[in-house]
Amino acid sequence: MWTGGTQSKQIATLEAAIYRYLFTIRSSSFNGEFMPTQALSSAKWKEAGKAGFQLLPDVLLKKQSALELSATDLVVLINVTMHWWYAEQRPFPRASVIASRMGVEPRTVQRSMKRLTELGLLRKEIENKGTEREREVCDLSGLVDRLDRLAQTDPDYLARTHAKETAREAAL
Repeated sequence: MWTGGTQSKQIATLEAAIYRYLFTIRSSSFNGEFMPTQALSSAKWKEAGKAGFQLLPDVLLKKQSALELSATDLVVLINVTMHWWYAEQRPFPRASVIASRMGVEPRTVQRSMKRLTELGLLRKEIENKGTEREREVCDLSGLVDRLDRLAQTDPDYLARTHAKETAREAAL
């Protein structure tokens, strides 16, 4: 229920809050101020950050061995996630594009994607079947679930979770 002020002003305020939540991160290196991720990327990577960047959980790299990922599998997976910005919009990169970026044959990428499927990290699905917008997409929910479980035993995750709980208790 809307209270006080005009509805359009409240919507604009809500949209601004959602934007800030979705497109900013809290960074201690910037005195805890909210800054757009693009600005943080550019501050760290200079002009290369403006060419594009992606968010990857550290646990993907830390647990590469536990996930049974070869170096090729990891680079293919990173290339797939490069196309995945919104949870509800699954990526649909072509093996030939990823192969070109990696300097390998498309068949190498196809084999890696098959392996990622066998590991339960990636699933290919057809979206908009039977329409002119039909396309093959990559469902990464298996990867997300595995990383979620692995993160819960990660020392950095445990330290951050403990710190948040301690701060919350101190505030009460």
